[in-house]
Amino acid sequence: MNMRVEVRVWVLPALFFVLLGLPCSSAQSQEDQPHIQPRNGPTPKPSPQPKQQQPAAGQQPDSQEQPPAAASEPAAQESSSKDSQADFGAAPLSRQPGPVPAGKAPDDGTFLPYDPHRAEKDIEVGNYYLKLKNYRAALDRFNDALLYKPGDAEATYWLAVTQEKLDLLAPAYGNYREYQKLLPSGPRAKETADAIKRISPHLDAKADPGKAAQHDIDVGETYLTMNRFDAARERFEEALRLAPDNALGYFRLAQSLQGLRHLEPARIFYQKYLELDPHGKFAGDAKKAIDNINAIAGK
Repeated sequence: MNMRVEVRVWVLPALFFVLLGLPCSSAQSQEDQPHIQPRNGPTPKPSPQPKQQQPAAGQQPDSQEQPPAAASEPAAQESSSKDSQADFGAAPLSRQPGPVPAGKAPDDGTFLPYDPHRAEKDIEVGNYYLKLKNYRAALDRFNDALLYKPGDAEATYWLAVTQEKLDLLAPAYGNYREYQKLLPSGPRAKETADAIKRISPHLDAKADPGKAAQHDIDVGETYLTMNRFDAARERFEEALRLAPDNALGYFRLAQSLQGLRHLEPARIFYQKYLELDPHGKFAGDAKKAIDNINAIAGK
């Protein structure tokens, strides 16, 4: 009895599939079949769509492509103190604010602003160096003052004084004349006029050294009449520097040295005069002076 029931249980499903026209194994093999047949070619990779986000305030939607920022431009969100500083170093002088110095600017092209306070300080320090006879340091200070305050009469005058001390006579003469143009009736007008008269003969020496030497001899002779032997010596030495073969210059130099009691150098220069002009106007005086010096020296 039990076997019959079990056969019926297995027979009934088989009969059901026969009536439907399906094989008995289709129920089990259908679950093993893929739902989609594979492609013959390679399967493309999916490209997921990006999520669309709402643009933030002040931003453009992501769908619009932004141009790349230039490499030389800083990022818009970066902030620096340099943003508020103007750079005039590369701009031409004509476009820079403030007065442009009339003096020569440094060789590196650095812009020098108009600064009268610094110029005043430079003049003060320059005069301090001038009193110490540190003429090179004073020269630098007065030049610096004219860079920061072009056309300053006081700086121009003291620059001329310093140049004259350094025997830079041509630029000194030019700056004395410049002071006269700036302040014709200024507080240093008299000193400026005297300096121009003093320098002018020396400037002529470039064209005619003999003329300048004669001027120094004339001035030295004036000092001799006043027994100012050292001042006279300086003038005669300058005359001989300009005209080394001037016989009168040697004779007058010997006289000034004799007045200073420098007997041996005086005797040498008297002899030099006699060598250059043995029959000159002062030949007799030179021989008498040599005899006197020899007597004093025991020769």
